[in-house]
Amino acid sequence: MELSDITQRAMHVHSLYDQLNLARQGRPWSRHDFVLGFVGDVGDLAKLTQAADGSRPAPPGPGLGHELADCLWSVVVIAELYGVDLETAFTTTMRQLEESITGSQPTGPLGDEKIPAPTRHQEPVDVHLILRRDGATGPEVLLSRRAGQVYASGLLHLPSGHLDGPHEDAVQALIREAKEETGVTIDPADVRHAVTVHHRNPAGSARIGLFFEVRHWHGKPRTMEPAVCDAMDFYPLANLPSPMVAYCRAGLDAYRESRPFAVHFQQPGDLIAFDPAADRLHPVPSIDAAPGAPGQEVQELTEQAVGRISAWTDASWLREGSRVWHARGAEGGEWFVKVHQSNRFHLREVDAYRTWVPALGSAAPRLVATDPGLRAIVITAVPGRSLHGAVHPPEEQRRIFHRIGELASTIHHSAPPRPGSGAPAALGKVERHLAGARDHLAPGDEDYIRAMAKEAEHLPALDLVPTHGDFQLRNLRWDEATENLYVIDFERAEPGPAVGDFVRLSDAWTGRPDLYEAAMAGYGRQLSANEEEHLAVHQVLDAVSGIQYGAANGDPELVERGRRTLARLRAGSRP
Repeated sequence: MELSDITQRAMHVHSLYDQLNLARQGRPWSRHDFVLGFVGDVGDLAKLTQAADGSRPAPPGPGLGHELADCLWSVVVIAELYGVDLETAFTTTMRQLEESITGSQPTGPLGDEKIPAPTRHQEPVDVHLILRRDGATGPEVLLSRRAGQVYASGLLHLPSGHLDGPHEDAVQALIREAKEETGVTIDPADVRHAVTVHHRNPAGSARIGLFFEVRHWHGKPRTMEPAVCDAMDFYPLANLPSPMVAYCRAGLDAYRESRPFAVHFQQPGDLIAFDPAADRLHPVPSIDAAPGAPGQEVQELTEQAVGRISAWTDASWLREGSRVWHARGAEGGEWFVKVHQSNRFHLREVDAYRTWVPALGSAAPRLVATDPGLRAIVITAVPGRSLHGAVHPPEEQRRIFHRIGELASTIHHSAPPRPGSGAPAALGKVERHLAGARDHLAPGDEDYIRAMAKEAEHLPALDLVPTHGDFQLRNLRWDEATENLYVIDFERAEPGPAVGDFVRLSDAWTGRPDLYEAAMAGYGRQLSANEEEHLAVHQVLDAVSGIQYGAANGDPELVERGRRTLARLRAGSRP
């Protein structure tokens, strides 16, 4: 008979005694009562051994075997009530005794005495069931409340148990425990390994916990063992309840973070119940990062700044070099994490966040953390959905563009203007951009581009103000519920003419003079004649740059947008 079988039988008898004591005395025995009862059993055992040795008359009642079994039952129950892993403690103690005994005996003259090899340390294996369903506010998991004179009574825990012996594998044990504790039937094909936790309780006993996720089962979960479990229900995974066994909470926290292995070694004096102030969970990184997650160094930067992350979602644009992730905190909160393509982009965005972006208030994210070595930033998340590809009724579109104009004005007035000088900096790149874009230009486009570049050399300079540098619909988010507008992505931000921020917006209002007028109304003024001329030059330079970049990087959207802009400008179209 395996020790696990002995323990199961002992605890079953223990539960029967609980019911009997409850009926007779109005309460079950406490742990202290069991210890005092064991002391009495040891006294009875001493009398029986004296009688067996002939030093006293045999007392009435059952014999020595009965009393030994009774003492064994008490030891097993007390170990369970105090959370002591008896098998591990016994193995460890015997090994220590063997080492102490064999180490104290001298070897013979030939040195050929065989010293027994010490017993290897062993730890029991638990299985834990994460029975998961979709709830009204997100995923939910089944938890039961332990009851009676058992370890962690009154605390919530996952349905769980031990392997019965070498004849049973972990999946079989999980299915058996699920049936015994919850009444549900699980197909082995629906079992998924989620987390392995190496756990040590405050008393010093360690074990290996295998946590399995199951999303499909037969039957309705219900309390099957009322003597040791008095409640059972589903709870939101994102908002786990209290009080909960710390070991169980460690497994669920690692599961929420998609960490397949974790160490959870509690210290003497720690509570059995989860205590956020004494969270001993240490997830161990895997060779392969979780799907959709950034590299380990970027994850560590994020978690050092905002705490543990439970879910990562790749939010990058379908464009080479875009690396952005949406991060959800284990205790709530959302952030975006970005790794820049170059030091230049990184320095621009960080500088913008540290200088003029705070003037935008809640209309922009807030910088939380940055690492120049990783070229990474962590920023708060803003509400709304990207305006890129969004469809809204005409009246709402006009309100949106009015807000766009207001936001542009706020950006351009977030710092005092400085006098500008010389032609646009992009003029120096015209020849390089033409070389890469030439095969995609329409007849006459190259001559038109060169003519506009020459004209730009003689335009009066405009003042320099803070500019977003990529002020277009994809970097603007609209919250329909509150009708608030938000702006993101400042990696191209730099001082420049204010009209530079209208270059990429112009494609959105082409053929819609009402949207242009709404934007200008929000901006608070019309563009001057000189600004209109600068805007046209910037549009041409941006178009040829976009065609060159799109052709080189397989982005047909950029190529088509550039061609469309050149065609409109050459036709003399104005908003």
